[in-house]
Amino acid sequence: MDQEVRAGRGPVLPRGLVVRRLLERQQAGELATRHVRAVAETVGVSERTVWRWLEQAKTTGQVEAPVPQGYAVSDEVWALLGEVGGNVAELRRRLAAGIRFRRRRHCTG
Repeated sequence: MDQEVRAGRGPVLPRGLVVRRLLERQQAGELATRHVRAVAETVGVSERTVWRWLEQAKTTGQVEAPVPQGYAVSDEVWALLGEVGGNVAELRRRLAAGIRFRRRRHCTG
């Protein structure tokens, strides 16, 4: 999904579209600072940001903004957190040491 960038009052432009157009100019040997400056002004970011977008696109092959990867807590980590009484520092130490939680036996009697 393209991240959309917007100038103050201007239209919304997909970042991918902007970067693709600049890369096309660059591959044709026609990219100039004035093009980057115009794009930066249009979408409301700094010139440095547009250059960074271009560098990221050349390095990764992706023209869209990277999607941040979140962290999902597994059931095992939740169980270990409960075992250490909610002590996050101890949880971190145990995870770093590779210590897993011990399975509790449920008494049915």
